[in-house]
Amino acid sequence: MASLRRPFDAWVSLPLAALVAWSALGGIFLPSTYARETASWAAQGMGQDWVNLLLVTPTLVLGGTRALRGSLRARLVVGGALVYVFYSFLLYAFEVHFNPLFLVYCATLGLSFYALLSLLVRLLVENPSAWYRGPVPSRVTGIFLLVVSAGFGLLWLGQIVPALLAGTDPAGLSEIGLLTNPVHVLDLSLLLPALAVAGVSLLRRGALGAALAPVLLSFNVFMPLAIAGMVVVMRARGIGGGLGLAMATTGIALVSAVLLVAFLRQVEDPRSELPS
Repeated sequence: MASLRRPFDAWVSLPLAALVAWSALGGIFLPSTYARETASWAAQGMGQDWVNLLLVTPTLVLGGTRALRGSLRARLVVGGALVYVFYSFLLYAFEVHFNPLFLVYCATLGLSFYALLSLLVRLLVENPSAWYRGPVPSRVTGIFLLVVSAGFGLLWLGQIVPALLAGTDPAGLSEIGLLTNPVHVLDLSLLLPALAVAGVSLLRRGALGAALAPVLLSFNVFMPLAIAGMVVVMRARGIGGGLGLAMATTGIALVSAVLLVAFLRQVEDPRSELPS
């Protein structure tokens, strides 16, 4: 059973929620925020801002409040939100032109990093097997995480390798006006390997997979929905193609949510937010 003390990652979720909301509102309502971005990059930022405001902020508030009362389930869900915020605000801080929200981006990035570090250190020194009172879908989840990792890896390599062979930029890079695609960098370097490692650990019934699976499944709800939000705003502004990508990522989010609930139902939690 996890400690019932109030950890840093729990209470910091509340000020972090305020920063995420501040950033989102600024992106939505301040024209200067994305004034120097390309049309595509500005639309993607706006789409993510809506998801941050309507989904991520409430999750941090509600999850952080329940985590402060000792809920391990809430901490695992918040953990996924922290991964999402850290990933996203690396992009905001480094790949959006300097604007009035720059210090907000920096504060959000820093808080999410240290909160995530605190959470992972505390979770990994515990015995994750003791969290669960019954069986969890380890095999199905492990395969799912591996498929998502391999699928996006092949998708990005399908853009990168032909460009390398031809000596050109990857498709779509000119539309966002950046030197490299930051999503390629973060996914291939950090996120997709993490999904793969967790997937393999789950298939082997390892402690690492048991600890990381709920966190990464939670992340896999937020990020695909953010991508769907980007596509919707781009579509509304006459940029990009159809809604196929939004439908595919929404499907990933739904499957992740179902698997996440299956894990959380088995977590021994003094607050018992989810019915048995």
